[in-house]
Amino acid sequence: MNCKVTSIHSSRGGTGKTMIATNLAVTYAKEGLNTAILDLDFRAPSLTTVFEKAIKETPQCYLNDFMGGHCDITQTLIDVSETYNLKGKLYVGLASSSTEAISGIAERSKAWEVAAVKRLFSLKSTLSKELNINCCIFDTSPGIQYSSINAIVTSDLAVIVTTLDSIDVAGVKNMLSNFYDIFEKKTALIINKVFPENQEQKRSQLDLINKIESTFNHPIIGIIPCYCDILQTERTRLLAVQTPNHPFIKKIEEIARFGCT
Repeated sequence: MNCKVTSIHSSRGGTGKTMIATNLAVTYAKEGLNTAILDLDFRAPSLTTVFEKAIKETPQCYLNDFMGGHCDITQTLIDVSETYNLKGKLYVGLASSSTEAISGIAERSKAWEVAAVKRLFSLKSTLSKELNINCCIFDTSPGIQYSSINAIVTSDLAVIVTTLDSIDVAGVKNMLSNFYDIFEKKTALIINKVFPENQEQKRSQLDLINKIESTFNHPIIGIIPCYCDILQTERTRLLAVQTPNHPFIKKIEEIARFGCT
């Protein structure tokens, strides 16, 4: 099975993008797929915090080093499978959270970015051949930035996470018209933090899906209700490990069918 790459993107922060990306990666690994998740949000990296219990030592290289051509992608990956007792392998690639690394993003030249996107294009073959990885997830930077553009154009599927907030909706429409549709990238949407789910509102959700799909002209692969307990807890929790029967994880399992499975 060849490695399939899915980028998880959003128009701005706060949509739940990283929580969905991390729990989706764990879900794939629980199902027996060898999975990698890469932190390509170089301005605000967060996977170090999410997987801190499983990361025992500093990685040999960061994704910043790989993107700059200073190491191979395999040197950035940390195997966290054993910590979470997963059926498949789960590798995590971290972005450096040092002040120097984050501030250096603005100094990258166009030539640097061109070289970086070429390395991302070659990444899929390397992961598949050397580590037998079936699925790779890019946790991208919000909005339209070089790092998120590179991730999206090199992925097999781009998934945009949005809420129904008017600012988020306007941001997604702008990204679709000014970027996604131009590149003709295979794209789907996840609507997060929607009204609480109950039997009476199932019809409302179907109406919502039809309305949003006609507005954006892209499929909706998941509508995730607003769960109060998730809002009140840390956004970095791996619910797929800690509370696998949570309704949020059941939604993630449904979404997973559209990616690597």
